[in-house]
Amino acid sequence: MGGNRDVEELAELLRELKGRTNRSYAALAARSGVSGSALHRYCSGTSVPGDYEVIGRFGKVCGAGSEELLELHRRWVLADAERKRAVSRAPAAVSATGSGGPGSPATPDVSRDETEGEPDGETEVGTGPDGAAEAVPGAAAEPEAVPGVAAEPEAVPGAAAEPEPLRPAPAQGPGAAVPPPHRRPLIAVLALAVVAAAGMAAALLRKAFTSSGGSGGSSDDRLLLSSRCPVVVSMGQSDACVHELQSLLARAGGKLDIDGAFGPVTQMRVVVFQLRSGLTPNGSVDERTKRALYENAGKPLGTWTPERVTRRIREVFTEDPERAVGIADCASLLDPLYTLPNSNATRNWGVFQLYDGTLRKLGGTREQALDPDWNIRAAHRLWALTHDFSAWQACDRAYRAGSKGDKGS
Repeated sequence: MGGNRDVEELAELLRELKGRTNRSYAALAARSGVSGSALHRYCSGTSVPGDYEVIGRFGKVCGAGSEELLELHRRWVLADAERKRAVSRAPAAVSATGSGGPGSPATPDVSRDETEGEPDGETEVGTGPDGAAEAVPGAAAEPEAVPGVAAEPEAVPGAAAEPEPLRPAPAQGPGAAVPPPHRRPLIAVLALAVVAAAGMAAALLRKAFTSSGGSGGSSDDRLLLSSRCPVVVSMGQSDACVHELQSLLARAGGKLDIDGAFGPVTQMRVVVFQLRSGLTPNGSVDERTKRALYENAGKPLGTWTPERVTRRIREVFTEDPERAVGIADCASLLDPLYTLPNSNATRNWGVFQLYDGTLRKLGGTREQALDPDWNIRAAHRLWALTHDFSAWQACDRAYRAGSKGDKGS
């Protein structure tokens, strides 16, 4: 994994953020809610966290701005995708790309007091806001080679079988009948000619239908539906097709930069648009999503400003308003349409990042979680169960650590 470009770019940004501080890995880990050894592996590029929240908190502790946090999220998405691809590869491929090889990046020097006394392995399990454990898929174990045992060669598909020895044909008598000549090659040639002619006719008919203003004629005026764009537009793409996608999302009321780069914010807006359009909210723009974007005439991505969200949180959380605002800012940057994927195919939704399992317990839906007023009141219901912010442990630790730092300064 360490030799992969996407993973190394993520690690490079993490090291850059750490370099801005005068704190050790242990100190930063305590503020980020992760073990020091795990944080060191993330920064050295030998491991990728299964959930973005871990490095998102680390970025905030290091003082990253909103643009840097978005870039951090983009790099994590690409690195996490590579991690999942590495896990799904055959054991031999995993062994070939395992850590410690010549392509592994150099691990930054770490003093002993930065990592001493911390667990060697990652023992933390990611949890949703309701405390439910989320499984983080790990890399498959590499099989050990057995010395002296040669691997059996695999059969190569398509290889020709060893020919059988030729046997002489039996001698024919003077009165034997002569077999008729084979006609199969001629029949095969005629069949291919018929198929080719049918294909050409179908292509001509399709072209004539399109040029005459048929149902497919309007696709030429809609870039995403044309042959110039891939069938599915998705994360990591950067071109005119993404620029068109972002323009359509902005027309639908979405707040995002129209820069032609498919990053985390673009994916969040796609997910919400899909959900509110009755489509599968997976963040990838297929043909159904493209057509829905072109046919949309409303503002399904319209929502509250961060200032309005802050006022409403203070109105609802009268017991501890500033702490509630700080936790919401940590969780979603006060964006009501903020969504984050988890490693177990679930998502967190809205201002207080309510987990799918938490929504079921509260009797709510994903659509309701994207309503900022409902989300804030639902978060207060969770708070009222224990009269603390234990449902958001990571953000609460980060908030308390930040408050202590502010008082100390």
